[in-house]
Amino acid sequence: MKKTIAFLAAALTTAAAQAQQNTTITATIKDLPAGQWVYWRSQGGDDRRDSVQTTAGGFTIKTNIAPGEADFYIIQIGKSYSDNSVFLYYLDKGNITIKGDGPMFKDAVFGGPQFVKDNNGYSAMMKQAPGLKGQADLYKQANKLYAENDSAGLAALQPKIKQMQEESEKLTKQWVLQHPASGISASLLSHLNDTPLDEKERIFNKLSAAAKENGPAKRLAHSIRVNKLTGIGSMALDFTQNDTLGKPVSLKDFRGKYVLVDFWASWCHPCRDENPNVVAAFKKYNSKNFTVLGVSLDQPNGKEKWLNAIHQDGLTWTHVSDLKFWNNAVAKQYDIGSIPSNLLIDPSGKIIAKDLHGEELEKKLAEVL
Repeated sequence: MKKTIAFLAAALTTAAAQAQQNTTITATIKDLPAGQWVYWRSQGGDDRRDSVQTTAGGFTIKTNIAPGEADFYIIQIGKSYSDNSVFLYYLDKGNITIKGDGPMFKDAVFGGPQFVKDNNGYSAMMKQAPGLKGQADLYKQANKLYAENDSAGLAALQPKIKQMQEESEKLTKQWVLQHPASGISASLLSHLNDTPLDEKERIFNKLSAAAKENGPAKRLAHSIRVNKLTGIGSMALDFTQNDTLGKPVSLKDFRGKYVLVDFWASWCHPCRDENPNVVAAFKKYNSKNFTVLGVSLDQPNGKEKWLNAIHQDGLTWTHVSDLKFWNNAVAKQYDIGSIPSNLLIDPSGKIIAKDLHGEELEKKLAEVL
């Protein structure tokens, strides 16, 4: 009797484990050597990650993507980044194939369920768009100039980059509106960085309920809700985090002053480039009832880098952080998806402006002070 019970328990455990693995990714890549590690992780906030080793000419990933958890996943061959070693792809449950002649994921072709077909269709449309011809080369050139700190070269490319971005966002919105039931529509919509949130909301409301059952859709819905709570004219949501000495600091401590809540990080190059503008504003208006509260999105092991950046950039105001990177509690509370970002709050605690950079910050402060 005991053996029977043990056998049934083992069979049920095996069945449960197999039932949880509802997603299989099978990659067949020419000349891919055996024994390399392949790392994958979710781009969502659940931080799902794992790794497998390659066999000669491919690898297989088995995992479980529960209902409502479809999301973008990053898959990388090897620990070090190299050309074509990484791809970002929207994944849901099902059997997905990746086929390519190498090296790595170069020109790899995906096959599988409807969400794969939708994704392939969208990608094909973007590749064939006349207005996006040469986009990959343009961004490659921009990345090279960025790595070389060539500000003049980057500035010269900006008009063309802006034109490409506008065309890309226009075509993406058209595709989403033509595919309101597709699982990837909300995902594409959530990545439109230059489209105002109220416009995203109008398009989002036209999608089917099924198209909203995934991670990107839930995050976009959260952004829409938070934006209504933290829009210009709203009272700022209070928060408390520790300063550089480990002492708790609350936003309400600054009531009675104009305060710029500045989201940044030591690892963020655009933030560091913007810091001189914030320093100049602080020096000019600090004596006129204005201050800055820095909220850092530095990483768990990044306290020393955070402190060094404060010192190097001359940021002589109050700083707080929970050192949780993009999971910083205040950043999530205010739905901060990119940095540098900021909020200008008046003495009553009301948000009166957002994302003021460069001359815009000085101009707004001159207006209110």
